[in-house]
This record gives sequence, structure tokens and C-alpha cells, in this order.
Amino acid sequence: MTSDIAIETLKLRCVRGVEETVMEKIYAGAGTLTGALKLDMGALRTYGIKKEISENIVTSNIDKQLFKSELKALEECRADILCIDDEDYPEMLRQTVGAPCLLFARGDTASFKRPAIAVVGSRNASRAACDFSRRLACDLGEAGFNIVSGFAKGIDIHAHLGAVERGVTTAVMGCGVNHFFPQDNLKHLNKVLAKGCVVTEFLSNCHPAQRNFPRRNRIISGLSFGVIVVEASDRSGSLITARLAGEQGRDVFAVPAFPDNRNTATNALLKAGAILTESYFDVIEELKYQIGNLKEVDKQETSVLEFGSPEQAKLFDLLMRGTLNPDELSAMSGFDIESVVINLAQMELEGYVFREIDGKYRAAGGLNGQNCHSTQSGD
Repeated sequence: MTSDIAIETLKLRCVRGVEETVMEKIYAGAGTLTGALKLDMGALRTYGIKKEISENIVTSNIDKQLFKSELKALEECRADILCIDDEDYPEMLRQTVGAPCLLFARGDTASFKRPAIAVVGSRNASRAACDFSRRLACDLGEAGFNIVSGFAKGIDIHAHLGAVERGVTTAVMGCGVNHFFPQDNLKHLNKVLAKGCVVTEFLSNCHPAQRNFPRRNRIISGLSFGVIVVEASDRSGSLITARLAGEQGRDVFAVPAFPDNRNTATNALLKAGAILTESYFDVIEELKYQIGNLKEVDKQETSVLEFGSPEQAKLFDLLMRGTLNPDELSAMSGFDIESVVINLAQMELEGYVFREIDGKYRAAGGLNGQNCHSTQSGD
């Protein structure tokens, strides 16, 4: 629920010349935003606010059209405003340097009451990594975590979808709360809102832009006890989130990638000291002394993987028994060698199998040690 102080803080944000950085300076200096519109010139100048902007605050030179349009947009999408002074503002985020003074949220903000863990990764992740991300988020959600991610393609959206199966999730956006990127993921919005919330620091007139994502990433890590990177390429946003987590004093977890994978930056994180993560239990073990009431879940159930054809499902089942070359797979499956080679190439592209240096194939490393069986996709 939007508080009176949140409305007053939105008015401050709509004062001409006031940006988030100005509000952060006031909060850092005064320790609160309550009564910020009643501060005098001396105090504002002491906090490092420029003279012209200080005069606009003292005289309440508010962009009334912006303020009204913002309230209207928030009402239309049923969004709440959270001020950093509010009791319901996420506590972990409040403790971080440069925490946003205003958050705009759609959905159930009660998810902020749960301990949060971020799951991030490549937009162009392998199929196996996306499946792993979804299972990991599902397990962590069931254990009691709020799963935080960025609503992007690939790892992010699979983490959200896994979380809502047995827990809650928070999607952090790099645009106004009434805009979405990418549009392809809009079909998943209702699932997220039903079991969590969508949150942003940007005003509703802010459209998605590349420059917004580093700021978005600091919120993802700031909300969370730790950040799990599933797959990441060099110089990716996921690595920025991991770096920010380290700077904020949060744990960094990384899922190992096979060397032939195109997204192997997680291995560099592991070399730099990130916590090796092969299942939800690795996260529980690391954080159980910081967080109480986490649930350890019996994960003996069978995972079902979907393939594009019965041939691929059969080949994968054979490879779950051990490494095999195309000729051996052809003999054991009864498929002609050309069909085997074509299907293996497709499965390798999707991350289900890997080719060893001796020419033999094996099931993807992220699936090892699990009770998996395959089925043909219904798509």
C-alpha cells in the first residue's frame, strides 16, 4: 500500500531538476526523506545539491503535469510506491549504498518479506542451462527464497517460471512499471504477478534502454543475500550483477560450464572465488547460518526433459548410460547414421549433449547425477 511519505517523495522526484541522484544525496545527508520538501537552502547546499535545484525544492517548483501523469499511470497498472523510509521497503536493499529512494511495484510485495536470492545468466543460454535454471529456482523457491531476476530472455525468465511453481519471485525491470522488455516475455507477466511482483526505480514514462540495465542490476543484487550466475558470456550484464554483489558484500555463486560452451564466464567467476553451485543445496549450505527457517527439500523425483523428436529422446536415453560415438548410437538405436549425426548436431546446439575430444558424445554436464528421463516435446 502506498504511504503518505511515498506520495511526498514522488512529489520531490517531480521537482524540476531532481533526479534519483539528488534524492540519494538528501537521504545520505539527512538520513530520511521525510520533510525533504521543507528543507531550507542551507541544509540542501550542505548535502551537495546545486543551487538552482535547491531553489526549486525550497519553492516546491513541482512539474505538476509529470506528477499527475505518474499517479495516473501507477493507478492504471495498480502499482504501489515504496519509499526508502517505508516499513515495507526491502530491508536488504535499504542497507546497500546508493539504494533507490523510490520503488514502483506491481503485484504482491509481501514477497519482499522472504529472504531473496538472485538467479541470472545469459540471454542466449543453452537449453540445458535454461532447464537447470528453472529447476534450481523451483527448488530454492520451495526452500523459502524469493527468487530475484531481470525478466530477460534465457536464464532470467526460466528462473522466474521455476520460482512460481513452488515459491515466489521478483522481476526487476530497467524501465517504467508499465513498460516491458522483451515483449516476448509479456505472456509470463500474470504468472509473476500472481506469485510475486514486478519492481523498478524508473518513472512510468521511462522506456527500456541499455543504459538503464546496470542500475537495474544493482537492485537485483541489492535485494538478495547472494547472486547465482548460471551461464554468462564475457562482459555480460550477469557479470556486472556478480561484481555489484561482491561490492555490496553479498555472496556470488556460479554454476560450472563445460569448456566448449559459448558462455564460460562462470568458470572465471569460480576461479576468482565464487561458490561452486551444482544444486539448490549448495546455496542452502552456504546461507543457512545467515538465514533461518530455510526448508531442505527431498529432491529424489524424476526430471522430465522434452525433445523435438522421439529419435532425440532415444539418443539421449542411450547417452545417459555413458559416452558413445555416432556409430555405436546408430547400432544401439537402430537409426541410420545420417539421422544420428543430424540429431546429435541439433542436440549439441541446444546444450543437451557434448562431444568429447575422442569423438564420443555424452549427456550435458548440468544433467549428470540426476534422475532424468526424456520425452518427445508436444510443441
